Amino acid sequence: MAALIYHIFSSSALVSLGLYHVISATRNHLKSPRDYSAKPYHPFPSSSSLPPPYHRLKYLQLYLLILCLLVAFAHQALISTDSDPLLKGRTPVHFFTSLQSAFVILLFLLLSLSLLLSETTSLLPLPTDLFFGVASGLFFLQYTVSSSAASVLLGNIMLPCFLGFIIIMFSVQSSGQGF
Repeated sequence: MAALIYHIFSSSALVSLGLYHVISATRNHLKSPRDYSAKPYHPFPSSSSLPPPYHRLKYLQLYLLILCLLVAFAHQALISTDSDPLLKGRTPVHFFTSLQSAFVILLFLLLSLSLLLSETTSLLPLPTDLFFGVASGLFFLQYTVSSSAASVLLGNIMLPCFLGFIIIMFSVQSSGQGF
């Protein structure tokens, strides 16, 4: 139950961030279609009425994203040492796929930190195309890690089911030939 609540919380945070990004990109495109260029990050509008210590609220999304990625990385690293409930024990394959997922989350965390540094300071002036390229590579890496974990999981679950199906089919077929 705790895992379900964790996944609902993280999914709702990512969906709300994605909706904000889509709305901001659409609004910027509709304002000036000719001058529009894609940005990897749309900061909150800065208010001139806020005192200077609160101008950092403009980057609140990135701070929350980094915090959530830190929690997700710690969670994934901790559950990688836990036993797999479907296999009823610890296996090196489960440990390796969990660590792969943790590593991908760590790479997303590094990308978010570099985006924050690039936006707030002049220490890391990286072009936006580089962020888009690295992000697309990370999403492809996430896809391959997820699909390999699913194939390992399906291989462990589907094999007994498939063997059970074959045994039932042969027993039905052999009993049907005797009639």
